[in-house]
Amino acid sequence: MLRTLMSVALIAVATPAPAHSHTLQSDLDAIVAQGTTSALLEVRDGRHTLRLTSGTAVRGTTTPVDPAGRFRAGSVTKMLVGTVVLQLVAEHRLGLDDRVDRWLPGLLPTGNGITVRQLLDHTNGLYDVTRTLPLNPPSAFLPYRWKTWTTRHLIARATAYAPTFPPGDGYTYTSTGYLVLGLLIERITGHPYGQETTRRLHLPRTTRFPGTDPHLHGPHAHAYLPDGTDITEMNPSVMGAAGSLISTAADLNDFVTALLAGRYLPPSVLDRMKTVQAPSTRGLGLEVIPLPCGTAYGHRGDALGVSAWTFATGPRQAVTLSVTWGTARPSRESVDRLLEHALCRR
Repeated sequence: MLRTLMSVALIAVATPAPAHSHTLQSDLDAIVAQGTTSALLEVRDGRHTLRLTSGTAVRGTTTPVDPAGRFRAGSVTKMLVGTVVLQLVAEHRLGLDDRVDRWLPGLLPTGNGITVRQLLDHTNGLYDVTRTLPLNPPSAFLPYRWKTWTTRHLIARATAYAPTFPPGDGYTYTSTGYLVLGLLIERITGHPYGQETTRRLHLPRTTRFPGTDPHLHGPHAHAYLPDGTDITEMNPSVMGAAGSLISTAADLNDFVTALLAGRYLPPSVLDRMKTVQAPSTRGLGLEVIPLPCGTAYGHRGDALGVSAWTFATGPRQAVTLSVTWGTARPSRESVDRLLEHALCRR
């Protein structure tokens, strides 16, 4: 079955395929062989665009995966939200060293010590809201899949726990900070974070912030929990500004290459976004990963039943991968190997 679906994917290439397409197809097939249901990939390499898929769009069928399909991008959302926050910084409407309580008084018990910069690079010490949710095993969340969550309620859940460390004294990845940044965007612009991000980044209709809409709309592969539950449809408000984005591989590659080309931020602010400053291990809304051929910038993300990766080494070379879970999730080693092969072709 995989061999048949692989041949369909190769036909879907929009422009001449790079010579390493067979290597990438093998990498993609290896990810599906681990027990995932589907995988789709788009690689930009100068003038070439390569789109590949593996697996099946619907478990137990031979329905091919649409390489232009939509998927939940999870924490890739943070890269777009971070860009909008830095646009506000570039416009002098917000300062990186502004404290949260200046704009959102009383929201955080520790707000007087937390700055915008610390929200962006995860050095704020806020307890991670995802740790307050029933996600272990993932099927434990099923009773809540249709629940509508407000951002302030989610933040309150997180701040009911003691901070992990004093602001600026450590680094721990936490989605709570990006929920706060969503409220900051709304406070400063007067518009919901999704609306403002869509407008400022000129996002196409195939990329959207769904609010409470449980549907993906348009072609997509189904997402599954390890117990076999189809979790494609769910109320995404639980992820908010930290992870609710729905997009396509083409749209995300368009975004990350435009970001690195300087279309959204002035050079000095973009440089700050890309810079890792201790104790953090990432930039401001960006993950920074070393490769044998240089440095890649982007973000990875998880939503229930699906994982995504978007990275670029510059304005001409990028990769986006989406994998729907099945009986297993892809190993980090297999994904890292694919990203390296996609971005470091000689």
